[in-house]
Amino acid sequence: MRNTLIVLMITAAVMICTGCGPAGKAADQAKEWTDTAETETAALPALAAESPQPAEKMSGVMSFQAFLAAEDDSPVTVEGYVQAKEARRDGCCGLYMQNEEGAYYLSRLRCSQQEYDTLKTGRKIRVNGYKSHWNDAIEISDASFTLLEGNLIAEAEDVTALIGSDALRRHQNEKVAFSGMTVEVMPDGHSVWYRGWDNTAPAEEDSELWFRASSAGTVCDFTVKPSLCENRDEVLETLQQLQAGDRVDLTGFLRFYNGALPRITAITQSEGMLTEAS
Repeated sequence: MRNTLIVLMITAAVMICTGCGPAGKAADQAKEWTDTAETETAALPALAAESPQPAEKMSGVMSFQAFLAAEDDSPVTVEGYVQAKEARRDGCCGLYMQNEEGAYYLSRLRCSQQEYDTLKTGRKIRVNGYKSHWNDAIEISDASFTLLEGNLIAEAEDVTALIGSDALRRHQNEKVAFSGMTVEVMPDGHSVWYRGWDNTAPAEEDSELWFRASSAGTVCDFTVKPSLCENRDEVLETLQQLQAGDRVDLTGFLRFYNGALPRITAITQSEGMLTEAS
């Protein structure tokens, strides 16, 4: 009887020790990746500093590189800061968003009018949607958003030297600048701007205007979408007064559509006139 009791005690001790093995380690690892976990060893802070990404993976938020690598039409979740938004139509709007890693264009962000009004420039949001690739444009479609704490307005990156090169694509959807550009005539040989790509678009409030400018002999097409500009009237007036040969600095967002087709939100003429979207 005594020997049997000893055997039972040893067996119970082994079972208890087994329970403290892999399950105990899993619990410790889970604690390492939460903000509220207590630090039990001096090594844990160093581990967290070297490997900050698991916290993002646990929340489902993708890095910019993970977004680029995602399959077309697959669900994506990203975070960033609102840089500019288009007019709300049919319960959706277009929006440019950027973070420290890269930039995104949300082609159809679902929102009520009240939600649309909360999308202030610089406001941080989390977006759930689907990655889409359409006519050279990488976008997020059928998206919804959640407001987050945080504020950031990106500085425009000067990409003038990259016009005509493959390297320009790395800045797709970013807030960018083009400096020292020369205004060119449109294909008809005398117009400086078109309403629509072929100058046949109706004169509607948000009709996109097209124009051309060059740098070092390389010509690039640009557009102005009025609803993307907070100071739309000033931007449109400046554009419509341009003449071929004028020197201008441009700021906007690097849209791609069958190649680079930046959307401009600010035009600075050589005389110093400045029209700014934000």
